[in-house]
Amino acid sequence: MRAATEFYRELESALPTSTAQQRKAWAITILKNNISIKSLAGLLKCEQKTVIRFLWMLSDIGILSPTKLFIELPFLLNACNEQDQIYKTSFASYWLYAGVPPVNEGEAIDLLFQWLLSPNTNVTVKARSFLVLFNLTRKYPELKSELAFCLKDQMDKHTSDFKKRAAKILKQIEQR
Repeated sequence: MRAATEFYRELESALPTSTAQQRKAWAITILKNNISIKSLAGLLKCEQKTVIRFLWMLSDIGILSPTKLFIELPFLLNACNEQDQIYKTSFASYWLYAGVPPVNEGEAIDLLFQWLLSPNTNVTVKARSFLVLFNLTRKYPELKSELAFCLKDQMDKHTSDFKKRAAKILKQIEQR
């Protein structure tokens, strides 16, 4: 217990000025020591720089161990519901890395479509949103037509890379 408290304090103190390399090392520490993300969730209530870098570290966990992140996603989504809504856009990445837990599918689908269509969402979140939605069409084929419509709507509003990815997904939707 004492070591976990010290680790939490270390993160609380060092996250605001942390590097990607440090966050990856902490993610590895969390995985090696099987530290519960729930025990670190208080970091979501810190100042914005700490929260953002904590969310980035969670992405590292998702990349290194999708299963660990997947298990914690329902709790994290609930915890983020109590915080600034901008933090929730991180879930586009988490759901891409780890998948969408069944208990969160309804909320996830709503959020992903909102982010995809919002003029205030950055292009990276939009692209990750449509990739997650495309993955969900395997389970929910009825989403295909809505996703296709949204992609066509967004196609010429963003970068050429976005357009290329969207066109690729549209082609795959038509082939399914």
